[in-house]
Amino acid sequence: MDSALRPLPTWPHRFAVATCLCAVPLVLFGGSVTTIGAGMAVDGWLIAEGHFLLFFPVGEWFRDVATFVEHTHRLFGALVGLAAIATVFSTWRSDARRSARVLSLAGLLAVCLQGTLGGFRVLENDPRLAFVHGALAQSVFALLCVTALVLSPRWQRADTRVLPASGRLRALAGGVLLVVLYQVVSGAWYRHAIRPNVQEGAVTLLLTHVVGAVLVLVGVALLARKLREALAEGELPTELARAPRRLHLLLGLQVTLGVLAWLGFRPDTVGPLEWTLTIAHVLGGGLLLAQTAAVWSWCLRPAFAAPSRFDERLPRHAGESL
Repeated sequence: MDSALRPLPTWPHRFAVATCLCAVPLVLFGGSVTTIGAGMAVDGWLIAEGHFLLFFPVGEWFRDVATFVEHTHRLFGALVGLAAIATVFSTWRSDARRSARVLSLAGLLAVCLQGTLGGFRVLENDPRLAFVHGALAQSVFALLCVTALVLSPRWQRADTRVLPASGRLRALAGGVLLVVLYQVVSGAWYRHAIRPNVQEGAVTLLLTHVVGAVLVLVGVALLARKLREALAEGELPTELARAPRRLHLLLGLQVTLGVLAWLGFRPDTVGPLEWTLTIAHVLGGGLLLAQTAAVWSWCLRPAFAAPSRFDERLPRHAGESL
């Protein structure tokens, strides 16, 4: 059968999407841990207060809000890890593309690194590790989303006859991705400086975050305009037609949530409204980072087409292997 007519493997994409969906509550609960200062609510890591992580007593799990948030965050972390393992296994078994295999493995390694950082943060009670753990969260989420994109039938069936994106567009998309990543990191730094108590330098960090927001506004607006021009000239596949609108929507939502969370901040207490706005703002940062990374990936799509050197070992009908 001609390679263009072979059925596409579907299980890798399904597992990758499941990983991303499980990562959404993981990010939300992780943001809640920082917001209410619950990082040390459960003593221990894999062995939590004398119990293996997965067998932590239900009664202890619901003993207070901080314990519930922290332990639920850990459980979702384990679930994301299992889904990432399934993604790697199914991808390496049924997908011949080198990019698919590398990305699935990179996603698993990133999840493992993130979990390890979280564990050592608890064992060492180290606020610096808490910041690194929080700063990497949205980056890992974005990597998982890009993996799901590359494994999707839409990516694999996209028209390969379109002209490759110009070097300027690729550079712009990469630059905006770095600016959004900087903003995510500065936001994590600021959040860890105001909880549980406002620390010295928090105002400077807030101003740094505001400057980053201006840079993101300009960068995303410019990228969206260049995308429309490139689509009109046939430089990008039609699958990117909605990307400019998504960028504008996520950017507007993110700015609104950030302003509202700042207005609702109270140094001596965390109310339900601030809690909700803050974790939504954290998730919004991850979604904007993921969307920007997806755009950059589409611009680099020709580089993702190389098959793996293990291609000849795969079943001829790759879609029937699972």
